[in-house]
Amino acid sequence: MLGLGISLIFSIIGLIDRIEEFLPHKPSLKLLFEYTVLTIPKYFHYLMAMSTLLTGLLIFSQAIKRREIVIIKAASGRMKRVLLPFLGIGLALTLVGFMLEEIVIPATSKRIRSIRNQITEKRKEVTFKEGSLYMRGKDGSIVHISLYLPDRNISKGVSIFIFDGGGLRERIDAETAEWAGATWKLKKVKLYDMSNGKISVLPEMLYPNIESPNIFKEDLWSVEEMSMIELIKYQRRLAEAGFKNIKLSVDISSRMSYPLINFFMLLLSISLSLGSNHKALQKIVFAKSSSQSGVIAAGLGLLISLVYWLGYSVFLSLGYTGAIYPLAAPWIMPLAFAVISVYLYNRIPE
Repeated sequence: MLGLGISLIFSIIGLIDRIEEFLPHKPSLKLLFEYTVLTIPKYFHYLMAMSTLLTGLLIFSQAIKRREIVIIKAASGRMKRVLLPFLGIGLALTLVGFMLEEIVIPATSKRIRSIRNQITEKRKEVTFKEGSLYMRGKDGSIVHISLYLPDRNISKGVSIFIFDGGGLRERIDAETAEWAGATWKLKKVKLYDMSNGKISVLPEMLYPNIESPNIFKEDLWSVEEMSMIELIKYQRRLAEAGFKNIKLSVDISSRMSYPLINFFMLLLSISLSLGSNHKALQKIVFAKSSSQSGVIAAGLGLLISLVYWLGYSVFLSLGYTGAIYPLAAPWIMPLAFAVISVYLYNRIPE
């Protein structure tokens, strides 16, 4: 509930941030409400680790304050056996994290983009899937791009179908297309004139009827809109075309590493609360009134979460730049917290 509540606040802030863009188009309350609700899963996914840590610290701080842990030990209860259900909850949270980023967030992100285009009355028909792009040209033609590289404004395997009242009039195939600053430059071009049955071959030609990258890039995919399988397929297609996208490698690796921290954050909250080797910490956090201990536990949780997010972001940035191995970058902070939490958990006295 803590994570959902904070996610709702961030969703409302996100809507307020875009309200100047939306209001001139007089959107319905239904669309604004749907937009706000659909952004909640994304924020909840980002906040799960912090919420798990905070909740664990608050629960166990109160358990210590009420002497519930002492009662369990007095009854000869083995602490690690008592804690097994909490470990199960941690695993369930990790599974929820994977489901959010692989199923829920891609679906909601696509719908959010659709709502945004609907509100702002953008009617461009652009579809992007695993690197392939389908769109309608300025003259009503249909454009298919086999592999599009948004960061380089390069298209490979371009096919343009031009129609008139009688059907398909002309087809243009180009090996590559590059943005020339004002229009697209097609290279190694074949022109198929359907009315005359002629085929022409050109080394290059300018084609002005495809939207500029700055316009239709807004309707392209984001990493959030694709599942990990789709990202892997896209990366494979880039590799086959001779392109290496380091950022994409980091993003794919982060899809596997990020949800795991939910389990270890819960483990860390248990270990910090019950470990015998941090009595000074327990005295500071838990030896006051319930309200004070709750506030201090929350502060401790926020501090640890801030350290994790800061470190995680730094290593992601280093991975994006290639300073460290891209596949390893998203794993450094999760593994560091995993080692610390497992070590502290094993130090909990029975």
